[in-house]
Amino acid sequence: MSERGIFKRFMPKLVSIRPTYKILTSNYLSITLLFFASYADFFHKNIMLIINVVSLMQKYRIMHNKATTSSNFLLYPVISFLLMFGLLIAGCSDNENEEELPAPDVPDYSTIIVKDIQNMPKNFTFDRVEVKVTGLDWQVIETLIFPYENGQIVMTLPATFPSERLQKVDRRNGDMAGYWTGTSNDGDALVATLGDFFVFNGDTRVGRIALSNWSGNGSSAEKATLVSYQYADRPFILTGSDKSYYYSECSFNKGWNIFANINPSEGSSQKVLRTTTVPESTLFWRLAESYVYNK
Repeated sequence: MSERGIFKRFMPKLVSIRPTYKILTSNYLSITLLFFASYADFFHKNIMLIINVVSLMQKYRIMHNKATTSSNFLLYPVISFLLMFGLLIAGCSDNENEEELPAPDVPDYSTIIVKDIQNMPKNFTFDRVEVKVTGLDWQVIETLIFPYENGQIVMTLPATFPSERLQKVDRRNGDMAGYWTGTSNDGDALVATLGDFFVFNGDTRVGRIALSNWSGNGSSAEKATLVSYQYADRPFILTGSDKSYYYSECSFNKGWNIFANINPSEGSSQKVLRTTTVPESTLFWRLAESYVYNK
């Protein structure tokens, strides 16, 4: 027997790798599809891209039906790579086109403008307003003074206060040093509150102005809204009730806030509502009290 015959006799026969290749490529595509399962919205939005890729695969198989195993081995990885790349690009482009949702509007109460004061007698005059800010342990932590000029008062409130001068937000555990009788969802919140708006003529205090929807005539019942301002060092929400008040839709933002005591209807057994959902369009400034009698 020739040397060549001996070589053929004892050498193992070559085994086709085509079945193994099919298994590997099938697994590769399965892993690729699983990877993109979490990006289902990409498939939905870019379905035409997927159809085109699948069509390309079918055309390739028809045109290159007799291609070598080595070239077929590269077919599915290359197309899978193109599929991944296309989907990622489409996803990034989609995210870039999405508009960011606007942040909720937070009302700005850091500046209070007082004008068109009602209930003022003709001869009633004043030149400024003073308002005290209460904080820690109900103490006055600052006195604000604003001039009355050109028929209006522009009050620009302090932007911030030192934390050690602020008041506890509520009276949990019977702590009467806290401000609110309701319960805050953040017990660490701190507040400062504007007091009465007293008006002066020179050195003489001549009256008090207030913001409400009550004209001052008759009873302050019948849903009268009496308004105040409070500074908060962080957002918080008040809930609960006591003997006189109940809290509803009472959420505060960081900075200055407006809140209201809304009286129940006359004869009603309901409590006074405390809320930050204030019907501002119904409010007006009025001379709530006069300490002089002008002729």
